[in-house]
This record gives sequence, structure tokens and C-alpha cells, in this order.
Amino acid sequence: MSTKVAFLGPEGTYTHQAALQQFGTKAQTLPQASIGACFDMLNKKEVDYAVVPFENSTNGQVVFTFDLLRDWFLSADAEPSFRIVAEQFVSIHHYLLSNASDLSKVTRVYSHPQVWGQVNKFFKSALLPSDVTRIDTSSTAQAAEMVAADTENTSACISSKASADLYGLPICAAEIEDIKGNTTRFLVLGHEKIASSDEDNENDKPKAPGNEQVSLTSVMFVLNHDDPGALCSALDSFKHNKVNLTSIASRPSGQTRWQYVFFIEAEGDIESTPMQHSVDSLKQSCETVVVLGSFLRSWRYWKS
Repeated sequence: MSTKVAFLGPEGTYTHQAALQQFGTKAQTLPQASIGACFDMLNKKEVDYAVVPFENSTNGQVVFTFDLLRDWFLSADAEPSFRIVAEQFVSIHHYLLSNASDLSKVTRVYSHPQVWGQVNKFFKSALLPSDVTRIDTSSTAQAAEMVAADTENTSACISSKASADLYGLPICAAEIEDIKGNTTRFLVLGHEKIASSDEDNENDKPKAPGNEQVSLTSVMFVLNHDDPGALCSALDSFKHNKVNLTSIASRPSGQTRWQYVFFIEAEGDIESTPMQHSVDSLKQSCETVVVLGSFLRSWRYWKS
């Protein structure tokens, strides 16, 4: 029986590519209409894993995913059993696709809302009308699907080359992202840990400095007070235990005005003694601490 994987669809999205990188073509990949639907299917155990976008090297957090992690692990009646079990990185190249014979006649452009902040320079060019309307879609692939269905040929989209091939759309401008090396990081959520990705047998993959295998632990927490230095004090145990914090982010808790949920990632597995001591100490300063998962750093991190 093949592994079932939910991902933000339709086919041709960057999330689809991330799912294929992780699980290969033997897995049954099931496109979903939203990131939330991926969480729902996984929680109901209708799939084994879910792949969701998490952050972009240019545009930062994918807030939909951060907020879903917050809601599922902080606000739900019962804490779910799934965790973060792996990560993937996908190089992002944006393409302007359209059937319009004259781009000056294009009245609207479709894309995922995360994309707009990655193509600011392109919209300052004269290729499209200055008053063109930008319309959000649930994915870049859906944007391409909508342009392909436009019989008047007055629309365009910013999508991927895979979507251009999938929907037979002409590429009007290639690699229009502001920053070269633009990369999106994806999380793999599941009920069971994953030892490695489908591509980990490649001999030419980059390695961590020292050729060491690196683990990450993701933790979400809410402080139990808002005194000066409270956040600094809460995190001091990681420094004391020589655990390297690699990122910190925050989102409104959704429960109390001006209260925030913090997300941190640190190098090391949750089973390691330094990490356990750090998290145990963190709990003394917080009203809520949730370990979202421990997983291996993808080799693509050093390639991105």
C-alpha cells in the first residue's frame, strides 16, 4: 500500500515539487485546495503525511502555516498527534504566463499572495499596464489554471515553468523574481518519523560543515508574563546548554490582545540531553510549551 501525501494543489505547485522531492513518484500525492485542508486530512489520518509551505528566503513567513500550527496546537480541544518530521527546500523561479497576443491588453494578473512581494521589480517594468489588477489565488498552479480557462485572453499569471508545461501556456517573461536564489522551505508533517528523503541516495548532494548530520527541533511557546527581559530570560537556557537557536518568529496568539506565540528552531534532537534541559527550563517561564517536532536538516539547505 503506497504512502498517501496531502499537499497544497493543484498539481504543478511548488508544494507538489517538494512532495515529490521527499517521497518520490511511488507515493500517492493528493492535491488539496488549501493548507488548512492538508492539516485536516492529516489529523483525520486520511493521509500519512502532509507537505506545506513554511517560509521563503525573500518574503519570510508563510503566515497561513504559522497560524495553523498555532491553532492546532494551542487552541484545539485535543492536541494532535502529528508533528514536523522533515523539511524540503525548493528553488523558486517565477514566470509570467499568458495567452494574450499583446501584453498591454492584459487587465488582471493572478498569483499566490506570497508571490507579490517577490516580484516587485518586475511590476515596475513596462511589460504590463501600470493599472493591471492583481488577484490572489490559493496557489500559483491555480493561477495558471485560471489563465488557461480565460477565453478572452486578457489575463496573465505568475507561476512556475511546470505550470506553463502543464497548462500549455506561453512564457512571456522568465525568472522574474527580485532576488536570484529565491527559495521556499516546506515542512513535512506526519504521525511517524522519516529517516531520509527519497533523494538521499544522491552522491553529489551538499553536506553540512564537518560532514555531520544535523537535527533541528521546533518549539512553540507562550510566555507566562510580559515583564522586561522575559523573552531573553526564557531563552537563556539554550545559551547555557550550548544549543544553537537558528530562528525565532512570533504570531498573535488569537486568545488575548497583544499576546504572542513564539516559534523557535534549534540545532539538536529533542532526545539529546542539552535540548531536553533547555526545553525543561523554558517550561518554567511559559504558560504553554509545545515541541512541534525534531527532524533531520535537509541536504538542500546547504545547496539553497
